[in-house]
Amino acid sequence: MLKVPVRFSFIFKCLFLLGIAWGLPTFEMMAQTIPGSNKQDSSFVFDEFPVLFLVEGYGSFYFDVLYSNKNALYVNVEELFKMVNIACVAGQKGDSLGGFIETESQTYVIDFHGKQIRVGSKTFKSENRLVKETGAIYMESSLFEEAFGIKLTFNFRALTIILKSNFELPVIKLMRIEKMRTNMSKYKGEIVPDTIVNRHYHLFKFGMVDWAFSSTQAWKTQNDYHFTIAVGSELLYGEADIAVDYYNHQTFDYRQLQYIWRWVDNDKQIVKQAQAGKLSLPTIAFINSPMIGASVRNSSTIVRKAKGYYPINAYTEPNWTVELYINNVLVDYTRADASGLYVFRVPIVYGNTTLKLKFYGPMGEERTEERTINVPYTVMPVNEFEYGLSGGVVQDFSLSRFGKGEVNYGVNRFLTIGGGAEYLSSIPKNSLIPYGKITIQPFNKLTLNGEYAHGVRTATLLEYYFWKDAVLEIDYANYVKGQLATRFNANEERKFKLSMPFRLKKLNGFAKIDYQQLVYNEFHYNQGTGTLSFYYKQVNVNSSTLFTWTDHRIPFITSDLSLSYRLKNGYNIRSMAQYDVSERKFITFKVELEKRVLHGYYSVSYERNILFNGDFITLNFKYDFPFARTNVSATGNKGNVNVSESAQGSLAFGNGNNGVRSSNNSSVTKGGMLLYPFLDLNNNGIFDKGEPMVKLTAVRVMGGNVIFSKKDSILRIPELNAFISYFVSFDDADLPTISWRFKNKLYQVLVDPNQFKRVDIPIIIVGEASGTAYLNKEGILNGIGRIIVKFYHKNSDKVVAQTLSERDGYIDYMGLPPGEYVARIDAGQLSNLNFTVDPPQREFTIKATEQGDIVEGIDFVLKPEVAKH
Repeated sequence: MLKVPVRFSFIFKCLFLLGIAWGLPTFEMMAQTIPGSNKQDSSFVFDEFPVLFLVEGYGSFYFDVLYSNKNALYVNVEELFKMVNIACVAGQKGDSLGGFIETESQTYVIDFHGKQIRVGSKTFKSENRLVKETGAIYMESSLFEEAFGIKLTFNFRALTIILKSNFELPVIKLMRIEKMRTNMSKYKGEIVPDTIVNRHYHLFKFGMVDWAFSSTQAWKTQNDYHFTIAVGSELLYGEADIAVDYYNHQTFDYRQLQYIWRWVDNDKQIVKQAQAGKLSLPTIAFINSPMIGASVRNSSTIVRKAKGYYPINAYTEPNWTVELYINNVLVDYTRADASGLYVFRVPIVYGNTTLKLKFYGPMGEERTEERTINVPYTVMPVNEFEYGLSGGVVQDFSLSRFGKGEVNYGVNRFLTIGGGAEYLSSIPKNSLIPYGKITIQPFNKLTLNGEYAHGVRTATLLEYYFWKDAVLEIDYANYVKGQLATRFNANEERKFKLSMPFRLKKLNGFAKIDYQQLVYNEFHYNQGTGTLSFYYKQVNVNSSTLFTWTDHRIPFITSDLSLSYRLKNGYNIRSMAQYDVSERKFITFKVELEKRVLHGYYSVSYERNILFNGDFITLNFKYDFPFARTNVSATGNKGNVNVSESAQGSLAFGNGNNGVRSSNNSSVTKGGMLLYPFLDLNNNGIFDKGEPMVKLTAVRVMGGNVIFSKKDSILRIPELNAFISYFVSFDDADLPTISWRFKNKLYQVLVDPNQFKRVDIPIIIVGEASGTAYLNKEGILNGIGRIIVKFYHKNSDKVVAQTLSERDGYIDYMGLPPGEYVARIDAGQLSNLNFTVDPPQREFTIKATEQGDIVEGIDFVLKPEVAKH
């Protein structure tokens, strides 16, 4: 990327504009006649000057353009196309240019003599819009848009050209691909950081608090209160979390207390994870009570992408936000539509996978429930082995004992096998359940899975992406007659799912068909659902129809229709109706008007429940403060009014300078970083007393957001996933002084649980060495360019830096840390040129000063070596 120094650019613009204003009458005298055509008007003259091209998504570069006395701008076609990597080849006589635009089939030819441009099957005539100067073809700026879809907007006052195109420029495409490769390298751990900051272990360290409060007041009834507090810390070198729910109308019991201790070290081989407390495990047997126990695994918590995807589409409340976590790492989020439908395309990852969904309501509420989804298959890399052991006591009436051991192994890139045994003491007769699994992925769009659980069931699953993101699922399970492990009394379960996103111009949508059949001895129970949801501009429509029937009886059919329309100025209107098709009557309908404001919204809704003859009017107001999400709502029905309030937030301790950070998001189970950039005066990499901090305005973190404080120079990066490594990168160009450099530019930081980790960022001071390389020819000294000057540490032969002399012989190098140095002309170059140099070397010292030391007089005199006779 070409850049002109800011000072030169500013001076040039000032002088140019001054010259235009001062010498306008003589413009035609100074300008030149455009050559290249005998038919060209002799009064058609131009001036040549450099302008700055600004390319969105790429950057900027300078080169010269022509500006005519008829206020027309001409741009060098070949030079511009080469800058943005568009194929451009000149003809043999230099009178034509050819190549292709966007795709190789879209060829073009610029014929200067013929005064025309052919792009594909189109031809553009150009009598006075193509000119030739010093052998180069220039094109009038507006013709670029007509012929190639490249718009050039010229700002004469600023001497800049904004370049935009209606297709992806090759240079931007290359940058995007390179960025994807870089991200994949980071994702795979292939990128090598300058510094790795590993876990800091503590016996105990207090860190995070989440809180939530809600209350409801109703006339002639008791008030309800619900309070939740969760505390996160580090205990015995692992994450420790405890949460308590309090309801004023409920006697406190063990179900209102949650606690877990979790240890992770992905660098270990035998045990990478350990947990103790209330566990949530995927099981074959049906367990409907909390389990207290412990588990160990050798599977990594790092999300490693495998082939294919796993679809999730289900319902929650309308307009709720749903977060998807894979192995406790947030990977995606979405918003449910007007009917509550949400859709995820979950990447299949290697190893044991735990999917969790968290639900956040538009009224500020956070659901305490977390839906744990058991992915029905496990995919392993080739020759990789994984195991898991867990055991505990179920808090049911009989205090059932539970144990489970499982293994998985990647046979090849298509095949993963696994198995194990599960024990639950409360299952009569068959308490032990051995099982085996097999997963086949012949290609990334097809997954086949089989499972056999002795004495319980045999199950198969086929999942196939047959068109873009359209997926077909066929699921079959055959249950052993009389089994009691799953509390499932059907003999067979058959499922068919078809999900199909679609896009037709401006219409985006999602269609889904679900069918389930349960086979019993006496009858077949059938249930089917058809869903269609689509967006068109500001309109969102969702229609869902449910069919249920047994054998040949008349089905029971209900249909829901939801409509949402986004008005101007932040207004939204939503309506919903439920219709009983079988009875041919409406059950309920609802309409809601919402107005969004900064950090919140307020709404009013009316609902008519025909089935229960009820009319409900609801007023709601939600506002997100920096420290809490709040909501107040009131509902009236037949003279009765219910009022509810809710608020939730978090506190993060150790936020730098003994501060406490408040947030409206959850902080427990997460971590953060505190970056301390400082000026390393003694260049030892340690933040010593008396060394000042440096205020930065830019830092790049993959997967995190940086908070820049006005009060201090600490960079805070909160709400990161614990036990995960993040890459933090710096750029010397972001420093306030040119003589400062980051000692390390790329850090890999492993986030500690429930706390902020301090990371010191040393910034070193560099000096500048300058001089001149002279050539002595017959006693006359002239500067000589392109002479290689190398810099060494004193008493060392290792090159620490090198530079080339400029055309006039000027030598300059900025970037030497404080120390003693030696400068020498490259010996190999001297030998090739048959030159001698005086003196052979220059010794100098770069002193440690805050603004950087400048050493001058690094001069050398080169002289042709006299031939020996």
